[in-house]
Amino acid sequence: MSTVEVTFNKTVTDEYDLLGCCCYFGSHGGMTAAARTLSGKNVAAYYGDTRDMSQVAVRSLAEELRRVVRTKLLNPQWIEGLKEHGYAGAAEMARRAGRVFGWDATTGEVDDWIFDDIVKTFLLDEENRMFFQEHNIWAMEEMGRRLLEANERGMWNPDPEVLDGLRAVYLEIEGCLEEDLSTVRGPMQGGGIDVYVPEDLNDWKKTVHIRNRGEPG
Repeated sequence: MSTVEVTFNKTVTDEYDLLGCCCYFGSHGGMTAAARTLSGKNVAAYYGDTRDMSQVAVRSLAEELRRVVRTKLLNPQWIEGLKEHGYAGAAEMARRAGRVFGWDATTGEVDDWIFDDIVKTFLLDEENRMFFQEHNIWAMEEMGRRLLEANERGMWNPDPEVLDGLRAVYLEIEGCLEEDLSTVRGPMQGGGIDVYVPEDLNDWKKTVHIRNRGEPG
């Protein structure tokens, strides 16, 4: 990896794109991050476009991200189409916004305006915000939390008004969730994150091994 000078991937159809799966930033983005770290160089990242073999093109990764964001994620027609699917549509929008975060975390190739426009489109636009609140407020919470994390990690330098708006909306989301959860009785589904440090790894491996063998843990 220390000798890599360029990383490259390509798209062959509009059915798949950079935001369609986390595996894309995990592989291409991860390889780019590794090559840059091990070589100490600003390894270039490119994306090929062979959707139309008569118009083959090669773009920088940043250019391809802009293209996909404009044509799908921030495209009003694409958004309205997903709205027809209610809960699942809201979840898909949030997942794609999360993959923008993934690309920036691994490569730093995402423009600030993209994050700004995600906030404006999904969280500050009243109609879209109400859609999320009605159909899948959890997806909106996830999107807002990721955007705040992007700012806190120095990945995104937002327009001050956009950041203020995001923080205000996120506080509203938290309030709504707390109010909804106050009426829950009995078991409920929730998320959790386990954090392991290298010192924990051996004990973790032993625990997994014992459980897989069906022995008491």
